[in-house]
Amino acid sequence: MTETAASPEAAVAHTAFFDELDHVVAEGWARIHNGPYYRHVREHGAGRELYRRTMCQLWHYIQHNPLNQAVAVLGMPPRRTHLIRYAVDHSLEELGHEKMIEHDLRLVGLLDEPLSASTPLPATQAFIGWLYYVSLRQGAVARMGYSYWAERSYDQIGELLDRLRNDLGMTDRSMSFFVAHSTIDTKHADDVRRALERNADTPEIQRQVIEVARTSLYLNAALLDNVLDDYLASLAAKSVKI
Repeated sequence: MTETAASPEAAVAHTAFFDELDHVVAEGWARIHNGPYYRHVREHGAGRELYRRTMCQLWHYIQHNPLNQAVAVLGMPPRRTHLIRYAVDHSLEELGHEKMIEHDLRLVGLLDEPLSASTPLPATQAFIGWLYYVSLRQGAVARMGYSYWAERSYDQIGELLDRLRNDLGMTDRSMSFFVAHSTIDTKHADDVRRALERNADTPEIQRQVIEVARTSLYLNAALLDNVLDDYLASLAAKSVKI
């Protein structure tokens, strides 16, 4: 049986949806690029300790992505096999990506103790918990609002990667989480786009996707700002002791 072609009105609605989604994502990244974390890196460089702390927090939340992706199918009607298969397959492909962070930190001598021994910062905990909330309460399609920008983030962090190369002498091999990950994410980004085209089929679902994109970028910015605040507080504490 062939699928019915989308009506012109539906095609226009989808175009407007992606235009608004792209606008929200661009605004979120602009806020991050103009925020405290990026300003600090521009003015003071990418120091080893700030880099270590940043990767530690990414490690904490990245390892939950396969899990919250998987639970997003709970409550999904069994007949939606395409959507369930997308979520489960994507979940499996995300498993173990935090190992790249461990590899990168170990390679540059910044993995003195297991990352599991550290505690996620408040903003990181909020991000982790909120992604589970979206997955459990709103489901797999709404969660794609996060995946939509996360799988395309490599293009947005070029400035940061350049500072890591220039300030810390890092190579693509010691930045596997970002560099090798980008190749994996290129396919995932295309998958997310196709899944949204197929499943974001009502104004309400489209609104949920857009709000998830907006909020997840806000929480990502909060995570970076929390890392910077914690790092600066540690520097202040050391200067007081001295």
